[in-house]
Amino acid sequence: MSTQRGTQSLPTSDKNTLNLTFSFPIPYNGTKPQVTATVQGSIGTYKVQDVVITPLQFKFGVTRTDQTNGWTEEPQLEWTAVGREVPPAEGTQVIEKSSSNTADITVKFPSTIDPAPKKIFAWVIGDFFSQITYAVQMGSINSSGFQCTVKRTDTTSGWDESPSLFWTIIQK
Repeated sequence: MSTQRGTQSLPTSDKNTLNLTFSFPIPYNGTKPQVTATVQGSIGTYKVQDVVITPLQFKFGVTRTDQTNGWTEEPQLEWTAVGREVPPAEGTQVIEKSSSNTADITVKFPSTIDPAPKKIFAWVIGDFFSQITYAVQMGSINSSGFQCTVKRTDTTSGWDESPSLFWTIIQK
């Protein structure tokens, strides 16, 4: 479990209720964290309500309860979230033997990644004593996985080993 905390200035409002969304600095791992939020630093009285939590952000309403109009100051929202953060996404997949010098590979993420990654770095390492070299050309990427083509670069023949494709997400 991990705790994240933050303080955000709320904008001024001419209305009694203001709806806002704040993103977590580090997203949570597929589960909604528990969030508590209060408004501080104001002469007014405020209520935080209608909190909607996702692994990426929380949405909420702030209502001034001591009067019916808005506020001209910038009170502070203090929030705390407790849950599991998303670790850096990375993985390994064994590639089957191939009679040709290329193989199309489909990799499934252990869980859906939303939003889908924009860039993934992937490389292949053969058996321990292997002299074979490989290149990886990335294909399509979506929230459930990616496709790539592995090519043997030291010759035009296939391979009899079972190399491993390593990957890591480098940009979300």
